[in-house]
Amino acid sequence: MDHLSRLGNAMTRMASFVGKAEGDEVVPGCPGWTVNDLAIHLGTNHRWAASIVLSGQRLSEPKVLATESLIDWYAGTATALLAALQAVEPTEYTPNFSLMNETAAFWPRRQMHEATIHAVDASQALNLGYEAFIIDEDVSDDGIDEVLSVFFPRMTARGHRPDVSAHVRITATDTGRSWLIAPSADPDGPPILLHPSLDADAELSGKAADLYLGLWRRSPHDLLKADGAAADRILAGPLTP
Repeated sequence: MDHLSRLGNAMTRMASFVGKAEGDEVVPGCPGWTVNDLAIHLGTNHRWAASIVLSGQRLSEPKVLATESLIDWYAGTATALLAALQAVEPTEYTPNFSLMNETAAFWPRRQMHEATIHAVDASQALNLGYEAFIIDEDVSDDGIDEVLSVFFPRMTARGHRPDVSAHVRITATDTGRSWLIAPSADPDGPPILLHPSLDADAELSGKAADLYLGLWRRSPHDLLKADGAAADRILAGPLTP
């Protein structure tokens, strides 16, 4: 997948929503935030990622002051990130918070999903619903994979291990892709991914976009089918930040 072009598309959609907003609309997926807060967070995240990519250094996320025209400021941070990502080879060493795949290729993918999820947030704040942002099946499949392979370990490291108590197959019914998540042999370790052809004790299924957004708690879990108590426990427990 061309993560960079998909990132640009998500940024454009986000900018469109920010431009339509008054700014004080409440963001359901981010309690306590308004659309202005959301745009500042995402723009700051873009600048942070760009600074890591260009410096090759592990940096803390900065406190950023947005300019008066928030839409122009956000567009500027988006342009800066795209330029930074185009200026490095994907295989170049570049640190990231997951400590996995520490190459520049990590960042277009991560920022694509960051911008996609927050564009969904903005559409929900404008009462357009997540349906206003049509998410391609391959982006959804990739997003599910990122949650399971990147954020489940991250949540575990933060002391919020996802509740994976058995072998659970996760299946995108419209794309046919599946994953098998299982508890680690280490009781303190993160859940692990196994080959999806192995036997499962429970199954979680739904359309790829519904699974993707459901794992980010941006769409109702009743759109998903949980077959088995272990699948229910995953949805009820920690999933993503």
